[in-house]
Parts: sequence; C-alpha cells; structure tokens
Amino acid sequence: MHGYIASILLPLREDDNGAMAAQPPSYKTLASLSRMNLLYQLQSRGTMTVNDLAEAAGLHHNTAREHLDRLIAEGFVTCTPETRDSKGRPRMLYSAASEVGAELGSIRARKIVAAQQRAEQLRRILPPQAVDLPALAGCSGPAAQRQLDALDDHLDQAGFDARVAADGERLNLHDCPYSEMVKEHPEVCGVHYRLIQGVLEQADGPLRAVGLNLIDAPHRCVIEMAAVPALSVEAVPAVRARSALGAVANSGNPPGASRPGQ
Repeated sequence: MHGYIASILLPLREDDNGAMAAQPPSYKTLASLSRMNLLYQLQSRGTMTVNDLAEAAGLHHNTAREHLDRLIAEGFVTCTPETRDSKGRPRMLYSAASEVGAELGSIRARKIVAAQQRAEQLRRILPPQAVDLPALAGCSGPAAQRQLDALDDHLDQAGFDARVAADGERLNLHDCPYSEMVKEHPEVCGVHYRLIQGVLEQADGPLRAVGLNLIDAPHRCVIEMAAVPALSVEAVPAVRARSALGAVANSGNPPGASRPGQ
C-alpha cells in the first residue's frame, strides 16, 4: 500500500489545524526518541532488565517501563519472566523482537495476517498495480507476496514512502518521516533497518534485507534486497557488515542519549 491507498484503511485523527487526516498507527510509537533509544539498546546489547535499560537510556525506570509497554503493544519488543530456581518474584527480561514468533497469539504473527487481509481487501477494489509492490530480487509466488504485503504494510504504518528501484534489487525510501530525529541521531536508521529485517523474517519467505545504504539520509535511503537461496547463511552477515549500518550501529551515540527524560 502506498500513501493515499493506505489512508483508506487508516483511522482518521485531527491534525494541528483541526482537519481530519490519516495517522499511521506505528508512526507515533516510533517517532519518540526515547522509545527509539530503548529499541537501539535492545537491538545492540540483547536482553536487558528495565533497570538496565533505564540507566542506558537515561530515563526513570517508570518512564522506561511505559515506553516499553508501548513498544510491546506494537510487537517491536518482547517481555518474558526470568527463569530462576530461587523463590521470589522473577525479573522481567526485555528483548528486541527479532526471532520469528510462530505462535498464533503473538503480536507480530497477528500483524502479518492483518497486513495480508488489508492487501486482499484492496486487491478486490483496486487494480493490482495500485496495490502491490513490484517483485523484489526476482522473487514471486505466495510466500514472496506475503512478505511484500507485510513489508508494504509496515512501511505505510511507520510513515515511509517506499519505491522499488528499476533493477528490482533495491527498495528506495524517500522523504523520511523521522528526518529531524535522524539529523542528530543517524543510528536511528539502523533501528528501522533491523525492524524491516524482522518483518521479512516473520513473514517467512525468500526475501531478505541485506544492506542499508544511506545515500542521502534522511531524504533518501536504500535497502538492498536478496533472495535467501542466492546467499549462504554465512554470507548474509558479511553483506550487512559492508552496509552503512555498521558505522551507524557502532557510532557510540545512542538515540536520545544527550536528551534524557524524553
């Protein structure tokens, strides 16, 4: 779905001028610098407790918990009790939602199903070229279409304008809705890149995002795509290491670190 098409199915809310406008549901969640910082910490450092996260992000632990609840509700973060043999209340452990959640009740699994339902609804009322992303990395078939539906839906929900490049091997993201945040915290791009990878993996098909090229960030970024059979398991990390994400992820400047308490 692209822009005006997605707006058919998005809830209407008042903008600053009192007019009714479509607001992508995930945008407000991801537009918070503090929440992006928490996601960055989890993606970079792995499973953490709320106290460790609050300290790393410069937030009060109650504030951090509220932000984490929002991220959990959107399926970006998971929370599980710590396994322990001793008595007492176990600590809650937070992780970036990276592994495929196959269980029917998982938020990520439900979002994939919802994306397919929205795409099918639009296909019944609009021509295919107005709904579907062109094939990426030469992939076709039901599994690839499920991934494209999920990816298209995620990008729309997050507020991105995406176009498939002429060679069919890259996805161009234009007019980043998080541009003001990216100017001071370019590592935010890496957080979004990992979210895109997670969506494709959760949708379970041949497509993978294997590189991030910050050509003219935040105005234009390029996601490099590939089919799983074309890459060995060992080759994928090597491709990622050559992307701009390597520099972004290791910039040592987590989002919001200079502005605690947001």
